[in-house]
Amino acid sequence: MDDICPECDAPVPAGGACLDHFHALLVLEATFPGAPGAILHFYAVATYNLQHPDSVGLTAEALHGLHRNLADALTGTVSLVALHRRAQRATNGSVRVRRRPDEPPVEWHRGPWPVNVVDVLTATAATYPDLIEAWARGVATTLTTHYQSLPDGDRAG
Repeated sequence: MDDICPECDAPVPAGGACLDHFHALLVLEATFPGAPGAILHFYAVATYNLQHPDSVGLTAEALHGLHRNLADALTGTVSLVALHRRAQRATNGSVRVRRRPDEPPVEWHRGPWPVNVVDVLTATAATYPDLIEAWARGVATTLTTHYQSLPDGDRAG
């Protein structure tokens, strides 16, 4: 019997983890010409991380920065090279992007999501770009809507 991922609502085999689906997606992506290392790979990694704030363990600041980067990439206002530069600047020096084990979970949206990693695992080389972009757009839009609906004092990022 399948369990459900508490962060993204994807079905997870008993004894498995949602991360197993993500690893399967990366293996699948590697079979598609031009996908590894391209903007589609950024969409996949960023989107999975944004949907899994607890298991990935990023700080609130890192999550909000990743959300901004994903939204900017989806609108075409930033290139992959610029995203790499942003990431280097944001993590330079003593800046932590991962929470310490004793820190509480971050305030972050956790499901439901319009698309999750399992939905994208159905991809073929022809459908992968559209499925990955739909996943990324769904998560970016959900987060933007969620955080815009909060009172000003509760908004982060």
